[in-house]
Amino acid sequence: MKRIIFIFLFTTSVTAASAQSVVGFWEIKEVTVGNEFMTPIARWTRINQDGTYQSGNGWQQNSEGTWDYDNKSNSFLPKETNGIEDSYGAFKVSFSGKEMIWQRKEDAMTVTVTLTPIKKLPKSTADEIKGLWDLTDALLNSRSVKDKFDPDDIYYVFIRWDRIYIERSPEGKRSTGYWYINAHRPEITFISHTAGQNPESWQIEVNDLELKLKGISETNKNRELIFQRINEFPQ
Repeated sequence: MKRIIFIFLFTTSVTAASAQSVVGFWEIKEVTVGNEFMTPIARWTRINQDGTYQSGNGWQQNSEGTWDYDNKSNSFLPKETNGIEDSYGAFKVSFSGKEMIWQRKEDAMTVTVTLTPIKKLPKSTADEIKGLWDLTDALLNSRSVKDKFDPDDIYYVFIRWDRIYIERSPEGKRSTGYWYINAHRPEITFISHTAGQNPESWQIEVNDLELKLKGISETNKNRELIFQRINEFPQ
């Protein structure tokens, strides 16, 4: 919906007492639109003293612009310079402890955004999942089928920064495609370049060393793939 698109395209900040308190580096922790609650993943905004701002998700910046602040009404107005014009107007600003809260009406619904101060860019799921991953186990209905699925231990997937993935199948075939991450949930979808293959979506659990993919599409339900991070391509 249009109101939600605006929230996430141009994240900026808001404050209670003066424009000076707006300046800083913030992560958006919660968004409510009417009765709908959302938790953005690694969504941030940096508001600069010179009246400019940048915002993005994880390590990727995707918005910038300028901002105005009205001390009398405690309202903050972002003006994006590289995206869609926002017609909803300024945000009313308040603070609760360290949290900064901005609020306004969008299509007759109250939108509330809660931000917290940060010191470095938050890492998103898309940042964490990038890299070369070697299969260590394959589960079907919670039981290991690795010996049947990948008997020669050759399956890997390379998830590149440019949203391309490279996969070597258990049969030794190399294939490529596109990947994208859900903006609100830790889910990845692979879209093969091979004609006739349906996209597949997976729920993600990932850390620095291990990646778990749990199937959530019709074609991969009850399947789970477990990988370890490696730094060179297997033979």
